[in-house]
Amino acid sequence: MRKLLYCILICNLLFMLSALSILTHTSRVVHAATFQAAISSTTLGRGDNGKVSSWTNAHYFTHHGPPISIEFTFDDGPNPIYTPLILHILARYNIHATFFTIGRQVQSYPSLVRQEHQQGDVVGNHSWNHPDLTRLTPQAIHTQLQATSVAIQRATGASPLFFRPPYGSTNAQVRRVASQLGLQQILWTIDTRDWQRPGVNQIVHTVLTQATNGCIILMHDGGGNRSQTVQALPLIITGLLQRGFTFTIV
Repeated sequence: MRKLLYCILICNLLFMLSALSILTHTSRVVHAATFQAAISSTTLGRGDNGKVSSWTNAHYFTHHGPPISIEFTFDDGPNPIYTPLILHILARYNIHATFFTIGRQVQSYPSLVRQEHQQGDVVGNHSWNHPDLTRLTPQAIHTQLQATSVAIQRATGASPLFFRPPYGSTNAQVRRVASQLGLQQILWTIDTRDWQRPGVNQIVHTVLTQATNGCIILMHDGGGNRSQTVQALPLIITGLLQRGFTFTIV
């Protein structure tokens, strides 16, 4: 009789332990599903094909060395769709950038250029209509840059101090004409090639694997579909912050 009672007691105990294990596992599954649904509902921070990027799972670490800085630059804007989105992201993280603007775009969307300036971003000169300046005469180079500087000054109240030659194509003649107009040439050290639309994850990967102190990142807010750039930007910012970077402007 005593052995029978022991057997019943042991069976009940095993049943309770099994039930507890099932409940715990079910709870974990529910929490994991809820967490995944919350992530999937976000718009910014998605990777390619709407999938949540693996970069969002990067681990934080503390930077113990000297300060390290990096700079965002955006070319070919302003664009009425993508420039406001990029400005919103930068403002959300309290980061400033340099926008190298196309003169005819400045003329078409002066309020966007004014917003860049008012947010504390730098507005630079990227020529009037994006030609290869090295193929132009000195007078034509002068016209391209001067007309753009005038458009920027009208939109912001301040003349630009920096320019970036389209395609990065430059020579002594281009730099000489720019210098005569009070413009300093700024190129880049990290080319995201976002204009090729290689995928959000690839854009993020390019920056986070090449970033070093003092780098200048080339991205685009105009000149085509820049939705991948917009999606990649918060992931890049988060990844750089995790690595101890601060953000500067020229």
